[in-house]
Order: sequence, then structure tokens, then C-alpha cells
Amino acid sequence: MGRVNLRFRQVHLDFHTSAACEDVGADFDPQVFAETVKMGYVNSMTIFAKCHHGFSYYPTKVGTMHPHLKFDLMGQQIETLHAIGVRAPIYVSLMWDDLAGEQHGEWIIVEKSGNMLMRPPLSNQSPVLGGWGWTTLDPTSGYGDYVIAQVQEICRAYPVDGFFFDICFPLPNYSPWGQAKMRQAGVHLDDDQAVFQFTVRGFNAYVQRLSSVVREHVPEATIFFNGTVTPLMETTIPFQTHLEIESLPTSSHTWGYLHYPIMSRQARTTAVDFLGMTGRFHKSWADFGGLKDRDQLDYECGTIVGAGGKISVGDQLHPRGVLDPAVYRLLGHSFGRIEQLEPWLEGARPTAEVAILSQLKPMKGLRIPGHSDDVEGAAQFFLETAIQFDIIDPAATAFSDYKTLILPDGLAVDASLKTKLEAFIGRVGKLTISGTAALDPVSGKFVLDSVPVTYAAPAPTTPSYLRPDQALVGETELATDYDYVFYEQAHQVRPVDGATSHGELRRALFNRTWEHFTSHAQAPVGASLGSPLVVEKGNILYFAAPFFRAYRNHDYWAYRAIALNALGNFLPRPLLVPSGPGWAEFTLHTQPYGSSQATRKIAHIVTYHPRRTLQPVPHVDQSWATSGLSMKVLFEGNTPQRVYLAPDHQTLAFVREGDYVRIDLPPVGPHTVVVLE
Repeated sequence: MGRVNLRFRQVHLDFHTSAACEDVGADFDPQVFAETVKMGYVNSMTIFAKCHHGFSYYPTKVGTMHPHLKFDLMGQQIETLHAIGVRAPIYVSLMWDDLAGEQHGEWIIVEKSGNMLMRPPLSNQSPVLGGWGWTTLDPTSGYGDYVIAQVQEICRAYPVDGFFFDICFPLPNYSPWGQAKMRQAGVHLDDDQAVFQFTVRGFNAYVQRLSSVVREHVPEATIFFNGTVTPLMETTIPFQTHLEIESLPTSSHTWGYLHYPIMSRQARTTAVDFLGMTGRFHKSWADFGGLKDRDQLDYECGTIVGAGGKISVGDQLHPRGVLDPAVYRLLGHSFGRIEQLEPWLEGARPTAEVAILSQLKPMKGLRIPGHSDDVEGAAQFFLETAIQFDIIDPAATAFSDYKTLILPDGLAVDASLKTKLEAFIGRVGKLTISGTAALDPVSGKFVLDSVPVTYAAPAPTTPSYLRPDQALVGETELATDYDYVFYEQAHQVRPVDGATSHGELRRALFNRTWEHFTSHAQAPVGASLGSPLVVEKGNILYFAAPFFRAYRNHDYWAYRAIALNALGNFLPRPLLVPSGPGWAEFTLHTQPYGSSQATRKIAHIVTYHPRRTLQPVPHVDQSWATSGLSMKVLFEGNTPQRVYLAPDHQTLAFVREGDYVRIDLPPVGPHTVVVLE
């Protein structure tokens, strides 16, 4: 599919409305609806055809219209939105459909345990409140034909802008019908990997079929399958026009404030445009009465566009069909600012000097997992240090755009990847290898000949201890006479001839067991293992302690400091050097502009100001102007003619320092944009 250029200011208008709600749409007024949408500066709004309850919101001969809806609500919404120039993609719940499950129990997915994937009887569970909640149906069963018939009905009756298909991911089905299908395909039911691969093939074949149906009727329609934004996202790109990263950071059960920044670094490496989807809610979906404040939404919008995405904000329509004006006044503030910034957003591309290679981590159960802990930790590290980075699928992405590759702990290197990595090194690219990355578990040898160590053994104790040398201490608070605990598994290695080693790995006195322990926690430091922490030779840097994984899991500042000092002399000159704390996030874009199509550089700064709270999810609803920040931007060649704040063009002073331009920033709020041109 050709690349679709998405709009920046979108709303995802949820409308999961049960039969317990009466007078559905009774207060819908097209003129009021239109004026409210315009007040929010919205230019695309996803509206509902069929919800998780299984009801449709238009007169349907295929599905079941909501029993308390008396008119074509979806049709009137489309007509109203189109009249004011707003796109209206259509939402269809794919795998969650309570009503269809009631009517066709044979379509319900059965887990390996024998339990049906549905809301337990006499409960009110939902994924937001805890528990599974919705009746989950197999799209490769007859239910898939039912959905396709409804999509065809919609395409024939309405001017379709696009489709948002929700709840789309491969789930193995051990129902009697599902077991029979697997046996027919020669799949052994006790082989979880074979079952999962069979499920993925069936799921991909179905979404390809559904996508083809839409293309046949509306070739220009946008198509997205929600649930496919995983480390395997590249495999579903042929079936959809773009990606939408559902990531409501204040939702306690799923996302948080690091989910979108991490997933966006992979989404932006694909061939399609993408959205970051947050919500206006205080908590999560369907949080009626919950509302963010301006600082929160400004921060979240800034984070989204800073990573290169367009914005979608989740809302939920009242069952009576009325939008909340307060929500759209809030959107008007944040989206109004984004509209002013669009000249510096449209066509801008995020930069990246480093790429983190990500493979699918081992499955737990039968769901597609997220990124490994080492990948997520590396992403957190680079976000906090303003080293510009992407996350890439090593099988799908070329390496030529990057100066340095990060091979996270546990990364397997097969013959194909080995060839790509050796070619990258041959072009003077650099590798940072963490722990057991590129290690053959059978031979105990690294598959890349140029790794500057030979592998000896895992450290005999967990935790172990890190004794940094002066090179790893640098100008930080680290000390050369202190042993820093390393809570994860570290590794003993021997440097090869000509390699430069730093630091020393030490064991604990003993591992803590039920019969062998001391005090409250781990045993103190014991003898040296005679093994370095960091080894460098040529274009490869090796970490014997997987610092990224440990940073992600334990948030110990010492791991960040050691890794940053090790990388400081190894990485090429960074594109951007910040002066400020890690909670001030700097990202750098480039953008062609003007009649000459010259290239300007654009820095986005977002400042994360959470409050202390007794709740598991922090909130950033009290931002304050942050002073004393500065940055240096690599600007080789001519000195920029001007540096200014967007969108108001306030001029900023700058100083040329070699190949860098240093800018001392004025006090900044949740999101600040600096332009160098």
C-alpha cells in the first residue's frame, strides 16, 4: 500500500454502549456536535459502527442495531464531520463481541486450560478494571465471515474514509473446532510454538483478506488493525496503511509514560505513517468524569510529536450522543498549539545515530510479548541521555542509516544477521554488545570474530559487584574505591590481545539461599573474578554486565553512569548534547523548508514533572517553567542564520563551539520547540 499522510489532530471517539443504556443518541444534535468538534481543533474523528458489546450504530441487515437507538447515528456523524472538513474513519470491534458470542458459542476462543475467553458469569470484569472481560471470538471461524459481511455493507452504504479494526492479535483456539483445524494442519497440540505459528498464519491470512475487501470497495481508505503494534509490527505492514500506538500513560494495567516513547522508536522505522494515541481520561478508557489538565495533555502531545508521530486523543461519547464541551476546550488548548506548530512538524523526520536491534523475546504463555528488558532499558537510557536512536527489526531494516548498533543481551545472531553485521563493521560502523548477545549457546563462543572478548562463564553469584576504574568513573559521583552491586546476571570474559579493558567484576561472598544467607539481602562483595566490566577494541564495545537490562529492572543510577562513560569515548560525535536532567527529553528532527528546500534542524524538549503519589501511576498535571537547560546541536558547515522558538518566532542567542551550536534555553514548559535554520 502507498504511504498515507495522516492528520495531526485526531480523536478516537469510543462508544461501547450496552443494552442497559436507554435513549441512545437521543440528544445528538448535528450542529452542536459540529461546533464542539471545531472548538477542539479536531481534523479527524474515529466514530463507531460496531462496539465490544456487539451492537451496531447504524441500520444494519447483517448485525444488530443497538436496541435503544432509533436512527442512523453513525451516518449522521459521518455527514456532520464531512461538512466541516473532518475525516471520519469507522471503528469496528473485531475479536471482542459479546452479542455474537451469545448467539454463536462455537465462535468463542477456548484457552489451553479449557476456559472460554469471556467475562466470568456473575462478574463485571473488563480489561480496564482487571480481568479479561469481553467475549473473544476467533476471526478464522464463521465469525470472520460475519465481520466481513458487515464491512461490505458499510462500504456500500456510506462514504468511507477508513477503518479502525480493534482487538486484532493472534490467540490460539483450543475449542473442539480449533483443535480439529490444528490436527488437520498436522500441528501437535502439545507444541506451543507450533500452535502459535499456526495461529499467526491464520490470523495474518484473515486480516489480509479483510484488508483486501476494504481495498476492493474503497481503494483510498485508511486501514489499521489495533493490536498489531508489537515487535512483530513489520509483518503486518502489508495489510494496513498506517500504525496507531495505543498508549494511555495513566492506565494502571498496561502502558505508562515509557511505552509510547519506546514503541514509537520502532514504528517510525517502518514504511508507514503513525499515530500516538493517548486519552483525555484521568485513568483509562471509559473513565467518565475523568479529565486531564492542560499541562498533562501538552506534555503527552509534545512527547508524541517529538518522537515523530501524529496525535490521537481518546474520548468517549455519552450514550445520549452528546460530546462534553470541557473535553473539547481542553483539546482546543493543546490541539490549537499543535496546529500552530504544524509548519515545523509536517515533513520533519526524527534523526537517529544509534539503532537498538530487537528480536522477539521468549514467549510467556501464548501471546506476542513486548521488547526484551535489555531493549527497553537501552531505550530508557538513550531517552534520558538524548542520544538519538531507533529500535529496529534486524531482519527487516537496513543498517546503513546508523553509526552504531546496540546488540542487547540475549540477541541471537544467525548466518544472515552475521553477514549484515560484518558488512556494517566493514563500513566503519560500530557495535555495542551486551552480555550474551551474539553468543552461540552450544559452543560458548561469539559468532562474530571481531568481538574483543572470549566467553568464560556466567558470574558465579547473583548479584555480583562492579568496581569501576577512572575511565568508567569520569566526572560523575562514581568512586573507584566502591563496589556497586549488580542485581542481574553478569558474565566472566577474557579480553583478546590488543583490547582495552575497564573496571573489574567481583563476586559476592556467596549466593543467598534458605540455608546460606546473611543480614537482610545479598551477601557483601567477595573476591575479584579477574574479569573486566567493559572491553573495547576497534569498532566493538562489549559490556560484561548487561547494564541496560539492569537499569530497566532496578533503576540504579550507577548503571546509567557507567554505561554513559563507557559509551562517551566510543560513540561518534552525538547529534545533540544536552545540559540538564534526564527528565528533560531532547529529540532532534530535520525538515526541508522554503523554496530552496534547505534543511533546518528542529529540537523538541519535553519536561516530565510527576508528583509524589501513593498511587501506582504518576501524573504530570503540575508542570512548571524549567530554567537552566541548554543544548549543543551538531551543525557542521555553515553557521545557522537564526535560532528561534516555534511557533512564535522568538529569537534565541547561540554560540558556535567548533562543529556545534550551543543554545542556552529560556525557561521551558511541558513542550518546547527550537528551530535552527
